[in-house]
Amino acid sequence: MRQRTGSALGFDYQVARSNSAWCDHIARTNVTAGLIAWLKPDSLLDPACGDGSIVRLAETIQPIPRLVLSDVSAPNIFSLQEMAGEIGIDIRCESLYEALAREEYFDVLVLTEILEHLEDPDAVLRMARAQASRLIASSPEMRPGQMDDNAEHLWMFDGDGYLSMLADAGWTAIHKTHMGFPWLTYDFQIWVCR
Repeated sequence: MRQRTGSALGFDYQVARSNSAWCDHIARTNVTAGLIAWLKPDSLLDPACGDGSIVRLAETIQPIPRLVLSDVSAPNIFSLQEMAGEIGIDIRCESLYEALAREEYFDVLVLTEILEHLEDPDAVLRMARAQASRLIASSPEMRPGQMDDNAEHLWMFDGDGYLSMLADAGWTAIHKTHMGFPWLTYDFQIWVCR
């Protein structure tokens, strides 16, 4: 299942977001960082990195020689730039679309908690396919009886709908992690693709 849940973007992407604000974000950050380290990439792009915590944690587990973090949020980028020189991360303030339009290629591209916010997630997945050999992507996962009460989301997916969207963009799934949190109205899915 894939269903449109919102009609317009109502998300302020200039607000600095923290992946350590809620315990479910911390759990997803830890799992995603572990999956990145499992892939052992030589290069990685996170084009909507938020506070950068996922990739920074992955880097402590398994060093990544070439890291590019970008985000449209100037406050997020400003805070990341303060530490970037110390560990050699390329930090860019740009939109997701600008980051994916660059003529660069990466071992791994990370799209966590972003596709459900986009008008055309299929186009973004096709752009990502042209820029990386592997993908880590995540979003809320709807189960029967669950609902998405997040007004910031334009789409909701169950596992089959998300898998179909990935395949239609040319990605082959090699791993899926399902995470359920009893206090949330939906679960989460994290996919690794090649």
